[in-house]
Amino acid sequence: MGFERIRVWRHLFGGSSDYGRVDQFETFQGQVELRNMIHAMREQGYFEKKLKDLQYVVIDTESTGFSLQLDVLLSVAAVAFPQIDDHQVASHYCSFIKLQQGMDISDTVQELTGITRKHVENAPSLVDVLQQLVVFIDDRVVVAHHAGHDMGFLNAGLRKTWGMELTVPVIDTGEVALHLHEFHKYPTLDMLLHLYDIAVLERHTALGDAWMTTLVWQKQLELLLKENVETLGSLWEIFIRERQKKLN
Repeated sequence: MGFERIRVWRHLFGGSSDYGRVDQFETFQGQVELRNMIHAMREQGYFEKKLKDLQYVVIDTESTGFSLQLDVLLSVAAVAFPQIDDHQVASHYCSFIKLQQGMDISDTVQELTGITRKHVENAPSLVDVLQQLVVFIDDRVVVAHHAGHDMGFLNAGLRKTWGMELTVPVIDTGEVALHLHEFHKYPTLDMLLHLYDIAVLERHTALGDAWMTTLVWQKQLELLLKENVETLGSLWEIFIRERQKKLN
Protein backbone atom coordinates (compact mmCIF):
# COMPACT_ATOMS: atom_id res chain seq x y z
CA MET A 1 0.00 0.00 0.00
CA GLY A 2 1.49 3.34 -1.02
CA PHE A 3 1.45 6.41 1.18
CA GLU A 4 -0.78 8.17 -1.34
CA ARG A 5 -3.57 5.89 -0.09
CA ILE A 6 -3.28 7.11 3.50
CA ARG A 7 -5.99 9.60 4.37
CA VAL A 8 -6.83 11.27 7.64
CA TRP A 9 -9.38 9.25 9.65
CA ARG A 10 -9.82 9.70 13.38
CA HIS A 11 -10.15 6.16 14.65
CA LEU A 12 -12.54 4.76 17.20
CA PHE A 13 -9.60 4.29 19.57
CA GLY A 14 -6.82 6.26 17.95
CA GLY A 15 -5.76 9.68 16.74
CA SER A 16 -5.54 11.59 20.01
CA SER A 17 -4.39 11.05 23.55
CA ASP A 18 -7.98 10.98 24.82
CA TYR A 19 -9.06 8.07 22.66
CA GLY A 20 -7.54 5.54 25.01
CA ARG A 21 -10.13 6.34 27.66
CA VAL A 22 -12.96 3.85 27.90
CA ASP A 23 -15.36 6.65 28.84
CA GLN A 24 -14.44 8.66 25.71
CA PHE A 25 -17.78 7.78 24.11
CA GLU A 26 -19.88 8.31 27.22
CA THR A 27 -20.29 11.97 26.26
CA PHE A 28 -22.40 13.62 23.60
CA GLN A 29 -19.30 14.62 21.64
CA GLY A 30 -18.01 11.06 21.93
CA GLN A 31 -21.25 9.73 20.48
CA VAL A 32 -20.94 12.15 17.56
CA GLU A 33 -17.37 11.00 16.95
CA LEU A 34 -18.41 7.35 17.00
CA ARG A 35 -21.31 7.90 14.61
CA ASN A 36 -19.07 9.87 12.27
CA MET A 37 -16.64 6.98 12.32
CA ILE A 38 -19.40 4.53 11.39
CA HIS A 39 -20.45 6.84 8.53
CA ALA A 40 -16.85 6.76 7.31
CA MET A 41 -16.85 2.97 7.59
CA ARG A 42 -19.92 2.78 5.36
CA GLU A 43 -18.28 5.04 2.79
CA GLN A 44 -15.12 2.91 2.82
CA GLY A 45 -17.08 -0.32 2.44
CA TYR A 46 -16.09 -1.82 5.79
CA PHE A 47 -19.46 -1.76 7.55
CA GLU A 48 -21.01 -4.87 5.98
CA LYS A 49 -17.83 -6.95 5.86
CA LYS A 50 -17.97 -10.24 7.75
CA LEU A 51 -15.72 -10.44 10.80
CA LYS A 52 -14.69 -13.98 9.86
CA ASP A 53 -13.65 -12.90 6.36
CA LEU A 54 -11.60 -9.84 7.29
CA GLN A 55 -7.83 -9.83 7.40
CA TYR A 56 -6.45 -8.47 10.68
CA VAL A 57 -3.10 -7.19 11.88
CA VAL A 58 -2.43 -7.05 15.61
CA ILE A 59 -0.10 -4.26 16.70
CA ASP A 60 1.75 -3.26 19.83
CA THR A 61 4.22 -0.50 20.65
CA GLU A 62 6.69 0.31 23.38
CA SER A 63 7.51 3.92 24.19
CA THR A 64 9.50 6.03 26.63
CA GLY A 65 6.28 7.00 28.42
CA PHE A 66 2.61 7.88 27.94
CA SER A 67 2.76 11.48 26.75
CA LEU A 68 2.33 12.05 23.00
CA GLN A 69 3.99 15.42 23.42
CA LEU A 70 6.99 14.39 25.54
CA ASP A 71 7.63 10.71 24.80
CA VAL A 72 8.67 8.72 21.71
CA LEU A 73 8.32 5.23 20.29
CA LEU A 74 11.02 2.69 21.09
CA SER A 75 9.70 -0.33 19.18
CA VAL A 76 6.72 -1.51 17.15
CA ALA A 77 5.42 -4.95 16.20
CA ALA A 78 2.65 -6.21 13.97
CA VAL A 79 1.38 -9.79 13.61
CA ALA A 80 -0.74 -10.91 10.66
CA PHE A 81 -4.00 -12.65 11.58
CA PRO A 82 -5.62 -15.13 10.93
CA GLN A 83 -2.60 -16.67 9.19
CA ILE A 84 -1.64 -18.72 12.22
CA ASP A 85 -0.76 -22.42 12.25
CA ASP A 86 0.10 -24.27 15.45
CA HIS A 87 1.19 -21.10 17.25
CA GLN A 88 3.63 -20.20 14.48
CA VAL A 89 3.46 -16.64 13.17
CA ALA A 90 3.19 -16.82 9.39
CA SER A 91 3.94 -13.14 8.94
CA HIS A 92 5.07 -10.37 11.26
CA TYR A 93 7.00 -7.12 11.37
CA CYS A 94 9.03 -5.93 14.35
CA SER A 95 11.64 -3.25 14.82
CA PHE A 96 13.33 -1.07 17.38
CA ILE A 97 13.38 2.65 16.57
CA LYS A 98 16.42 4.88 16.75
CA LEU A 99 16.20 7.14 19.78
CA GLN A 100 15.90 10.82 18.97
CA GLN A 101 18.75 13.09 19.96
CA GLY A 102 18.38 14.31 23.52
CA MET A 103 15.96 11.53 24.49
CA ASP A 104 16.74 8.88 27.08
CA ILE A 105 15.14 5.70 28.39
CA SER A 106 14.20 5.80 32.05
CA ASP A 107 15.29 3.03 34.40
CA THR A 108 11.62 2.12 34.90
CA VAL A 109 11.01 1.63 31.16
CA GLN A 110 14.26 -0.31 30.77
CA GLU A 111 13.27 -2.61 33.61
CA LEU A 112 9.73 -3.09 32.28
CA THR A 113 10.51 -3.60 28.58
CA GLY A 114 14.12 -4.73 28.59
CA ILE A 115 14.89 -2.03 26.01
CA THR A 116 18.17 -0.23 26.57
CA ARG A 117 20.00 2.46 24.61
CA LYS A 118 22.11 -0.30 23.02
CA HIS A 119 18.95 -1.77 21.42
CA VAL A 120 17.99 1.48 19.72
CA GLU A 121 21.27 3.26 18.96
CA ASN A 122 21.71 1.54 15.57
CA ALA A 123 18.01 0.93 14.88
CA PRO A 124 16.17 2.31 11.81
CA SER A 125 14.73 5.83 11.98
CA LEU A 126 11.09 6.54 12.84
CA VAL A 127 10.45 7.48 9.18
CA ASP A 128 11.75 4.13 7.90
CA VAL A 129 9.98 2.04 10.54
CA LEU A 130 6.60 3.73 10.00
CA GLN A 131 6.87 3.33 6.23
CA GLN A 132 7.57 -0.40 6.57
CA LEU A 133 4.81 -0.78 9.16
CA VAL A 134 2.19 0.92 6.99
CA VAL A 135 3.14 -1.26 4.03
CA PHE A 136 2.80 -4.33 6.26
CA ILE A 137 -0.59 -3.24 7.63
CA ASP A 138 -1.91 -2.64 4.10
CA ASP A 139 -5.74 -2.76 4.15
CA ARG A 140 -6.03 -5.06 7.15
CA VAL A 141 -8.20 -4.14 10.12
CA VAL A 142 -5.97 -3.21 13.06
CA VAL A 143 -6.42 -4.94 16.43
CA ALA A 144 -4.69 -3.78 19.62
CA HIS A 145 -5.11 -3.87 23.38
CA HIS A 146 -5.44 -0.40 24.88
CA ALA A 147 -5.37 0.77 21.30
CA GLY A 148 -5.54 4.45 22.23
CA HIS A 149 -1.91 4.33 23.35
CA ASP A 150 -0.63 2.45 20.30
CA MET A 151 -2.67 4.32 17.70
CA GLY A 152 -1.99 7.61 19.41
CA PHE A 153 1.77 7.18 19.13
CA LEU A 154 1.66 5.70 15.62
CA ASN A 155 -0.57 8.46 14.28
CA ALA A 156 1.48 11.12 16.08
CA GLY A 157 4.55 9.71 14.36
CA LEU A 158 2.81 9.63 10.98
CA ARG A 159 1.60 13.20 11.37
CA LYS A 160 5.10 14.31 12.25
CA THR A 161 6.87 12.44 9.43
CA TRP A 162 4.28 12.24 6.67
CA GLY A 163 1.54 14.70 7.69
CA MET A 164 -1.21 12.07 7.74
CA GLU A 165 -2.75 9.16 9.66
CA LEU A 166 -3.79 5.56 9.06
CA THR A 167 -7.20 4.89 7.48
CA VAL A 168 -8.07 1.35 8.56
CA PRO A 169 -10.61 0.54 11.29
CA VAL A 170 -9.24 -0.31 14.74
CA ILE A 171 -10.63 -2.91 17.16
CA ASP A 172 -9.68 -2.66 20.83
CA THR A 173 -9.63 -6.04 22.60
CA GLY A 174 -10.26 -4.37 25.94
CA GLU A 175 -13.44 -2.74 24.66
CA VAL A 176 -14.55 -6.05 23.14
CA ALA A 177 -13.95 -7.73 26.51
CA LEU A 178 -16.21 -5.19 28.23
CA HIS A 179 -19.02 -6.41 25.97
CA LEU A 180 -18.26 -10.12 26.20
CA HIS A 181 -17.57 -10.39 29.93
CA GLU A 182 -18.69 -8.88 33.22
CA PHE A 183 -15.80 -6.50 33.73
CA HIS A 184 -16.62 -3.34 35.69
CA LYS A 185 -13.66 -1.47 34.26
CA TYR A 186 -11.33 -1.74 31.29
CA PRO A 187 -9.38 -5.02 31.70
CA THR A 188 -5.61 -5.26 31.50
CA LEU A 189 -3.99 -7.55 28.98
CA ASP A 190 -2.86 -9.77 31.86
CA MET A 191 -6.49 -10.17 32.95
CA LEU A 192 -7.48 -11.34 29.47
CA LEU A 193 -4.51 -13.70 29.20
CA HIS A 194 -5.62 -15.31 32.48
CA LEU A 195 -9.28 -15.38 31.41
CA TYR A 196 -8.50 -17.13 28.12
CA ASP A 197 -5.78 -19.37 29.59
CA ILE A 198 -3.09 -17.95 27.32
CA ALA A 199 0.54 -18.48 28.29
CA VAL A 200 2.46 -15.30 29.13
CA LEU A 201 5.53 -15.03 26.89
CA GLU A 202 7.84 -12.02 26.52
CA ARG A 203 5.40 -9.70 28.30
CA HIS A 204 5.99 -5.96 27.78
CA THR A 205 7.87 -6.48 24.55
CA ALA A 206 6.20 -5.25 21.37
CA LEU A 207 6.31 -8.60 19.56
CA GLY A 208 5.44 -10.63 22.66
CA ASP A 209 2.42 -8.47 23.50
CA ALA A 210 1.31 -8.37 19.85
CA TRP A 211 1.45 -12.15 19.63
CA MET A 212 -0.48 -12.64 22.90
CA THR A 213 -3.07 -10.05 21.81
CA THR A 214 -3.43 -12.03 18.58
CA LEU A 215 -4.43 -15.07 20.64
CA VAL A 216 -6.82 -12.92 22.70
CA TRP A 217 -8.51 -11.64 19.54
CA GLN A 218 -8.73 -15.19 18.19
CA LYS A 219 -10.70 -16.18 21.32
CA GLN A 220 -12.86 -13.06 21.21
CA LEU A 221 -13.68 -13.49 17.54
CA GLU A 222 -14.96 -16.99 18.23
CA LEU A 223 -17.15 -15.67 21.05
CA LEU A 224 -18.53 -12.81 18.94
CA LEU A 225 -19.48 -15.18 16.14
CA LYS A 226 -21.25 -17.44 18.66
CA GLU A 227 -23.28 -14.36 19.67
CA ASN A 228 -24.15 -13.84 15.99
CA VAL A 229 -22.10 -10.65 15.86
CA GLU A 230 -21.04 -11.31 12.29
CA THR A 231 -20.10 -7.98 10.70
CA LEU A 232 -17.77 -5.14 11.55
CA GLY A 233 -20.75 -2.78 11.50
CA SER A 234 -22.71 -4.86 13.99
CA LEU A 235 -19.73 -4.77 16.36
CA TRP A 236 -19.66 -0.94 16.24
CA GLU A 237 -23.43 -0.82 16.77
CA ILE A 238 -22.94 -2.78 19.99
CA PHE A 239 -20.49 -0.14 21.17
CA ILE A 240 -22.99 2.60 20.33
CA ARG A 241 -25.83 0.91 22.27
CA GLU A 242 -23.69 0.22 25.32
CA ARG A 243 -22.27 3.74 25.43
CA GLN A 244 -25.77 5.17 24.95
CA LYS A 245 -27.02 3.18 27.94
CA LYS A 246 -24.40 4.85 30.12
CA LEU A 247 -25.41 8.27 28.82
CA ASN A 248 -29.01 7.60 29.79
